[in-house]
Amino acid sequence: MLKIFKNRYVILSLLLFILVCFGYVGVSGFVEKKKLESMSVEQRFDYELESAYEKAKIPGVAVAVFSKDRVLYEKELGYADVQQKIPFTLDTVMNIGSISKTFISAALMKAVEDELLSLDEDINHILPFQVVNPNSPEDSITLRNLATHTSGIKDDDDIYAQHSYYSLYDEGITLKDFLYNYLSPDGEWYKRTNFLNESAGTSYEYSNIASALAAYCIEVKSGIPYEEYVREHIFNELNMHHSGWSPVEFNSDAVALNYSKERIDFKKKEHSTGSKMEPLAPYKLATYPDGGVFTSVNDLSTFLLELMRKQDTAFLSSESIAAMLEKQFNDTNIPHELKERKHNSGLFWDYTSLNSWGHTGGDPGINTFMYVKESGVAAIMFMNCDVESIGQDTLSKFHRILNRLAEVEGL
Repeated sequence: MLKIFKNRYVILSLLLFILVCFGYVGVSGFVEKKKLESMSVEQRFDYELESAYEKAKIPGVAVAVFSKDRVLYEKELGYADVQQKIPFTLDTVMNIGSISKTFISAALMKAVEDELLSLDEDINHILPFQVVNPNSPEDSITLRNLATHTSGIKDDDDIYAQHSYYSLYDEGITLKDFLYNYLSPDGEWYKRTNFLNESAGTSYEYSNIASALAAYCIEVKSGIPYEEYVREHIFNELNMHHSGWSPVEFNSDAVALNYSKERIDFKKKEHSTGSKMEPLAPYKLATYPDGGVFTSVNDLSTFLLELMRKQDTAFLSSESIAAMLEKQFNDTNIPHELKERKHNSGLFWDYTSLNSWGHTGGDPGINTFMYVKESGVAAIMFMNCDVESIGQDTLSKFHRILNRLAEVEGL
């Protein structure tokens, strides 16, 4: 059976980010310390990133740190394709996993601007099939609930892995059919436990399926496929020429291979684990809005910069950007799951306990990171391998370095 714990990738990355932000333990050893002291700030970060990269034997990494006014630091390490020795660069295209949800956020606000829908609208006024929590049938579910992971929809990881992931070259199932089969009482995979025993808006449950449902609502109201809506209103408007929805849209040399110790046959739905990282066969998602964007560090930086400046942009007004990033919960209405972690939520944007905002992404063969600190400095990192293959400690080390990079004034 195919096992893919997508939520674990995202939650683990968030937890690691929080832990490493509380402080940094320097490189051990007197000799090592003296060596670092003789270097410039940029040289020290080069050295630390290179050391972490080489020790973990990561295929490829790209990092960008920037403010809304200038680039502070960039680093490219390793290969997009190890065998062919194709470098991994800031323009290398790869899947970004759950950071894709931030594009749902932007698309949602564009649809609100165009008066196609309202954030507090009952989704059953939009959908061609009914979605009702059987444990709380009197309550309506709104787009705001979907965008803050408080809809009451709960992902079944087994169903998600078996039916959302499939080979790039197979036809697969449509977004609409996946959502219908999971959420409609007449659907093949429908069951009561696909929903929480809580009313919408009261409990936080991170959900890929609820995220994809929000994107499908945009598709229904706009009358065009969600992927085309994002391409037209975001990618094209921001000249994001290294962004799309499939590796086949790009020159093969521009796309990173995904490396993993996991051996996944997306066609046969079989899974095992090997001793070393190897390229994964290309795959795609039925619920592609929740984790299917392909982009580069440079293109994602362009998108994030437009939001950081909080001004009118080519695709959204400053008012819509502010509404998208606004914290959705206060002391009176925050779900206890967020309160315990000292987190908050924008519309598909996470706010950490340190008031940084952004998102992480993780899927087989990839790991991505995008956060803006309270100081206004942003950090983006792409790796073409997964946390299951490199380990939690290694990912923690990279996040720690990123956090310090975003705090250094001398860059």
